Amino acid sequence: MARRRSASAPPLGKKAASATGSSGGAAAPKQLAPQILRTLRERILGWQYPPGRHLGEQSLCEEFAASRIPVREALRALAEQGLVDQVPNQGCYVKQPDVEGIHELYDLRLALELFVVERLASIGLRPEFVAATRAQWEPLLAIRADAPVDGAELVRADEGFHLGFARELGNACIIEALEDVNERLRFVRQVVITTPHRVQATAGEHLAVLDALVKKNGEAARKAMRLNISAARNKVEIALAQALTNAHRRR
Repeated sequence: MARRRSASAPPLGKKAASATGSSGGAAAPKQLAPQILRTLRERILGWQYPPGRHLGEQSLCEEFAASRIPVREALRALAEQGLVDQVPNQGCYVKQPDVEGIHELYDLRLALELFVVERLASIGLRPEFVAATRAQWEPLLAIRADAPVDGAELVRADEGFHLGFARELGNACIIEALEDVNERLRFVRQVVITTPHRVQATAGEHLAVLDALVKKNGEAARKAMRLNISAARNKVEIALAQALTNAHRRR
């Protein structure tokens, strides 16, 4: 069974400098570049850096106590991932959100997850996995209409539900691909899952997928999974508008 990569970025700044050892020298560029990349990627995908924000090399070098080499490597990688625009003689800017690109990510997610449930329908699920999944989602079918909703917590639970099936299948490449898609779509999910009604609906959709897989009904599992993913996908434009508004309010 494949092990999940850590999604959290390691702290940088002073801690990055202290991690170089007792000599107090700067960390090697090869060590710092991946750390800087993970932190900047997390900030962009979490909308801490709103679209259009300038990422200056000098300020990043000072923040991460790094030379220009690892900073440039991190920015180049972000550009390759489509998260920043590199403007000649000006530097890098956080890329504007792309509705078409978001829908393409949903296409990828749907293709991966439909494959996963189709395969699981033929091989079955472990009883302990089924029991744990039911225990998590069945209580939410009866959530009160006035219950407080923690969007971030529910997003983590939702991601865990979908990744759980991929881990049951045990395909490391699919797990890694879904983790990457999850990071890129997290802000959409967090805006969508904001009401008890949507939480209740999500729980019902999840349990429908689970029930179909327990019965080894591949067609029903694919239909239920498509319905669940489409429910979030249909709100992409609303989620983008809300995320942009929130990001600029924080500036």
